[in-house]
Amino acid sequence: MIVFALRWLLLPMAGAAALFIAWTEHQTLRSLNWSELDTSLARLEARQPWGGLSGRALAAAPDETLGLEPAAAEAVLAWQLQRYPLDPSRWFSRALNAHAAGDCPERVLAFAQAARSVQPAHRALHWQAALLAYELGDHDRAERALRDSLQDHPAGTRDALVLAFEWRPDAAALVERILPAGEPHLLAALNVARRYAWLDLAVQAWERLPQPRAGDDPGLLDFVDLALAERQPEYAMYAWWQSFPDYDPGTVPNGDFQHTLGHGRGLHWRTRVPSGAAVTRDTVAYVTEPASLRVDFDGRENLRMSGLSLRIPMLAGPRAWVLSGYWRADGLTTANLPYLWVSGGEGARARIDLPAAAFDWAPFAIQIERETSAEAGVLDLQVRRDPTRLDFDRFLAGQLWLDALRLEPVAATDAD
Repeated sequence: MIVFALRWLLLPMAGAAALFIAWTEHQTLRSLNWSELDTSLARLEARQPWGGLSGRALAAAPDETLGLEPAAAEAVLAWQLQRYPLDPSRWFSRALNAHAAGDCPERVLAFAQAARSVQPAHRALHWQAALLAYELGDHDRAERALRDSLQDHPAGTRDALVLAFEWRPDAAALVERILPAGEPHLLAALNVARRYAWLDLAVQAWERLPQPRAGDDPGLLDFVDLALAERQPEYAMYAWWQSFPDYDPGTVPNGDFQHTLGHGRGLHWRTRVPSGAAVTRDTVAYVTEPASLRVDFDGRENLRMSGLSLRIPMLAGPRAWVLSGYWRADGLTTANLPYLWVSGGEGARARIDLPAAAFDWAPFAIQIERETSAEAGVLDLQVRRDPTRLDFDRFLAGQLWLDALRLEPVAATDAD
């Protein structure tokens, strides 16, 4: 009976206490003047020694006035953190306030470290701490904060690496000191390297990835694309060989179409063809197993085609090369037939036209002369078609096949 009576007595008391606290919070919030931190803190200490919502609001005020009243702001922040020591934002406000007040860097960074410690999964806080440490010249702390900001967040790799490059330009050191362990961060670094033409970074990230990579691996494609763009085909050939052991560096990648055509990057075929054309891997008609490349034209377009192409890295040394293969055509229309165009970065240009609109498998060969032979290079093999201005005989129909592509150096003569 007594317990029952106490329960009914305590409930109203608890309700009254809650109402009193709410009323006190309301009155205190109305009475605080955010522009007078000293006065407001004294009033808060007298009315609400526990802090509460008013304490949080007052502790947030210095963020807008940092540097104007650093001593008063420090008093408010210290008072609030005695009551809510696990509030990371207030610890970081204290760091910024100390920096604005001209305190020694060690004290400033100690407050920033406290903010990171009480909420170690707060990415934005780690990034802010890194910026503060960088501004104060403490690069070791900045690197630790950047690495923490990247944990489980590879998407932030670009910003972290670009910032750290300001004081750590060595690519190996960047990878070792900034990137957390794991493939996702190495793949993100390779993507950054490709976008910024940063070959040193790409090499360091690539060497740390487990090998071999799948043929559609984004890291492989980023690395090969960058190596080709930076005129370092040796890197591209080596990386491709690791993923495709049947590829012999210096030959045509996937020359017998033993693999799928791929995604148009790396040393895969690029198959950007216009409306009216379709590219497939034909496993029925071929010269060498297991397939050939087939292009179908639907006869409804006067199309221009140049996006069906393959990049072929060449080894250093030979000045002349022969690109050969087999092709076949069936039912091609118009006088403007498709043709092969080969170009390279050292003045190599060559064209070979189809012998007829329809023919069975036939060999072709085209010799490429380079102006120099000292360095490795890259050939670009394209299947092209130019549109016609005629009002008749315009629309291209039919099929074209390619297979058994080879690239071989021409032996130098005594005259060379």
